[in-house]
Amino acid sequence: MDHFQTMKPANTRDAFASSKPSALLLALLFISLFTLHPSLTASVKVGGFGLFGNAELKNSLRLLELEDGPLYAQKIDDGAFLLLTRLTQNGYLDASITANYETASDTQATATWTNPFEPQLPEDVVATQLQYQIDPGLLYYYNEIEIQGLASIPQEEALNYFVPDTALYSRKKDRSYSPTILGNHQKQLAVALAALGRTDAKVTTSSIQTDKTSGAVDIALLVTEGPLYKVVAAEVHYLGNGDATEPENLPVSENYSRVWVEDQVRQLRNESYRIGYPDTKVTSRILQATPEGDTVSVKMRFDVQRGPKKTLTSIEHRGATDTHLPLLNRKSDLDTGVPLDITEVESARRRLSSLGIFDRIDLRYEDDGESGRKAIFEYTNGQRVEAQLLLGYGSYESFRAGLIARRENLFGRAHSLTFQAVQSVKSTSGKLSYAIPEILGENINGTFEANYLSRQELNFDREERGVSTGLSKRLPQLKTDLGLDYAFERKKAENIRFDRTGSTPDPTNIGSLSFRATRNTLDNILYPNSGYELTTALTYAATELGGEAEFFKPEIGAAYHRELGSHWIFHISLKGGHIDNSDISIVNERFTIGGENSVRGYRRGEAGPLDDTLTPVPAQAYTLLNAELEYPILNKLNAVIFADAVRVWAPSENLDIYEDLSSIGIGLRYSTIIGPVRLEYGHNLDPRPQDPQGTVHLSVGFPF
Repeated sequence: MDHFQTMKPANTRDAFASSKPSALLLALLFISLFTLHPSLTASVKVGGFGLFGNAELKNSLRLLELEDGPLYAQKIDDGAFLLLTRLTQNGYLDASITANYETASDTQATATWTNPFEPQLPEDVVATQLQYQIDPGLLYYYNEIEIQGLASIPQEEALNYFVPDTALYSRKKDRSYSPTILGNHQKQLAVALAALGRTDAKVTTSSIQTDKTSGAVDIALLVTEGPLYKVVAAEVHYLGNGDATEPENLPVSENYSRVWVEDQVRQLRNESYRIGYPDTKVTSRILQATPEGDTVSVKMRFDVQRGPKKTLTSIEHRGATDTHLPLLNRKSDLDTGVPLDITEVESARRRLSSLGIFDRIDLRYEDDGESGRKAIFEYTNGQRVEAQLLLGYGSYESFRAGLIARRENLFGRAHSLTFQAVQSVKSTSGKLSYAIPEILGENINGTFEANYLSRQELNFDREERGVSTGLSKRLPQLKTDLGLDYAFERKKAENIRFDRTGSTPDPTNIGSLSFRATRNTLDNILYPNSGYELTTALTYAATELGGEAEFFKPEIGAAYHRELGSHWIFHISLKGGHIDNSDISIVNERFTIGGENSVRGYRRGEAGPLDDTLTPVPAQAYTLLNAELEYPILNKLNAVIFADAVRVWAPSENLDIYEDLSSIGIGLRYSTIIGPVRLEYGHNLDPRPQDPQGTVHLSVGFPF
């Protein structure tokens, strides 16, 4: 799996000429620097709080639009107040802000703000340049926290509301203290207790001891949980035309909490929505609360005011000017002349959003006669042409750079055309893809692709080009994706270092059918902490499919992730593959083992079986096991220990020659929006004479 960081240039009319609008935009910005009137712009800087701290504080000033128009005194005071508030709320209780500013008459002056805040500037000040200089002072932080009177929640869990215990080492900044922070944490703990039925719970401060020299703050808290509220009865009254129907009783066996009440209200409201009452309102109240020792028995009443019944009379699509109307009607899949179920109409909006061609879809209703309403979908079109730069890194291919350009909503039918080109130190690849959503019904999508790949492997050079077409289907309830593809490819292997004959096989045409199935329950596909993934890929090639080679190539895999306690994260993966043809002409189809996502004591291709010249060759079959333990060290930074083991089979008729290789290692992972950045060292436990003792990998993305 390739991992890239994307950078979007300006959107263009031509997906393959994105640089021209970008150059025009830069030229306009450059000219504007000299054409804007000086009274309409102002220079605002922030200093004294570190590179990233200054940038973060200056970003917060955007709320005030200080650089838009003259810098009046009130604006400057407001900026200082905002900065001082941000610093105080993050534990810098003694912070001060000094403003160095210059007026249009070149007069320079300063002003300083501290807590408690008071405006400092004369009302007639108008500045043209301004720099806020931060003196953060001492950072105050939680040192010791003592909680007394707590019974319903374990102490360790309660402390996490004040100082999250998510890393081996927590910095003072991660434990910053201020009265506002403390108050918020007390409210969070009280809310957690209320969710357990302790509605009257209070969390108060019994003592605060502050060390003015170090910033350490010791807190003592007193928790008064109060009685446990339990729901013993709940009545539902349906009101209409001023008359009440016979009440219904809800089954109850829950502690009373706001969450439970909201769940019942939502369920009752949705039940009425589904039978055509879009104006339903549900209210709740406690009929009786009876103390009984340490508990309070609660009797609840829910009143359901349904309002008039409505019929869905018509559906309108507004704003989707370049999209085929029958596509929108088919995707929304709503019947008219039936009771208006607004939950079903909302589901239709989600289905329309899944087309991926709209930035926003708003939904509203208009009365249509006495008992009818029409649903109106209002669309904000997305960008139809988009281009991105791609940057990435892997230990084998080193730096990668490329371009991806996309044209959306071709022919007004949500078709898309995508072009991608990537160049690395050891490979060149390109792909042109045409996608058609719901080509054979709901959730059955079609694709057509043309591919090219040239890559220098460890012991041979591969070149592949071809076309493919396929269908894919998502099964949401099973969390499963299925795919079926036909491909016709021309594959060539050159400079084969492990072939004793020294000859180069002729390029081979391969016609194949592939079936793919993936079941995924991962909590985060880029950096999973829990869940599992099951994968299957079956490829069958035959001369009847238009090619020259015949083989069957199954690959299966399973990965499992689980949090152990409050810190450790366990990952394990088992996968394997086999190809039933050992001919050198299809060496491209064999398995290349080793690298940052395989056996990490080796580079890509080094962990293969050896030929007679002790040169690693691509495997005809393999079974790979990876196991890892992660532990957080700092925010977003985890340490990892891992073990990798593989059995690789050499090309042969009977698969009777194999080797076992294994490595262990350690590493660091930093979490980013594109997945973890990984620095890892794998040490080989029993290296062969020509194998390295170990290998260092720097890569982006999760290994399995």
